[in-house]
Amino acid sequence: MATRAPPIDRRACGDAPASGGCHCAAPEAGATRTRADAVSWTDADGVHIDVRGLPPPEPFVAILRLVESAAPDGVVIVHHDRDPLPLYGELAERGWHAERIAGAAGEVRLRLSRDG
Repeated sequence: MATRAPPIDRRACGDAPASGGCHCAAPEAGATRTRADAVSWTDADGVHIDVRGLPPPEPFVAILRLVESAAPDGVVIVHHDRDPLPLYGELAERGWHAERIAGAAGEVRLRLSRDG
């Protein structure tokens, strides 16, 4: 049986707004848990999903589930602790692409959007 990594202190993600606190912190108002135990919330730049600390394949499943339910012009921001290489081919098959964007130290942050 796989064991889950220790919880990540999301308050220290380096993405704290000026008002204090990190908008990666969860749970908070508007944050929901997916079946894979990932945390998701909506912000001005899109729907965020934090899959850090989840064992494979939970991040993969949670991200694809969110992508499949996203609005046609939707953007998904992924907070991950590793580069999800198998995800890129699945995204391409669904008409999506990933762009790596700035994140906290040790975090892989991706912006997912539909092609075209």
